[in-house]
Amino acid sequence: MRWITFGILLYLATALQVSHIGQWSDAGYFHVEFIPMLAVFYALYPAEDYALMACFCCGFMYDLTGIGLFGVNTVLLSLAGYGITRIRMNIFRQNPISQSVLVFLTVVFVLLGRNILIRMGLWSADQPTTLISGSIATITIALSSAIYTAVLAPWVFRGLFMIGPLLGFDGPAHHARNRNR
Repeated sequence: MRWITFGILLYLATALQVSHIGQWSDAGYFHVEFIPMLAVFYALYPAEDYALMACFCCGFMYDLTGIGLFGVNTVLLSLAGYGITRIRMNIFRQNPISQSVLVFLTVVFVLLGRNILIRMGLWSADQPTTLISGSIATITIALSSAIYTAVLAPWVFRGLFMIGPLLGFDGPAHHARNRNR
């Protein structure tokens, strides 16, 4: 894995995340989650220890964008990356459906997990209806964004494979356990 190329891609994903490119609504519905998508890509293909470090870095940069409490996104993306590295040998990683499902689950996990952790810390017993109505909107935003990101993910992954040698692995023929690349 080439860390300089990863750093450039992470910087680009962060810039796209902050700029809200591809967002359909000002209310937050149907926006692309570029940083979690990049984390899923790197959780699927490089060697396991590199994949976990890449997911940690993606979570840290996601925290630097200022969304939510600092450190929550780092923990959530690291946990998602760990889960993906545990199951990635049991799925067909080059299948667009597998990629879409993993991206969908990761985005839902991160967006809802972040919101749940924030609400646990800020919960107030005198405002239960606000929490319920806010939760419904949050779930709707998370699901719409997860679907939108999951639809785009296989196309982004295909584009990343076009520059596979720059990333440090050769694309679909790459073996995840080969650490010499």
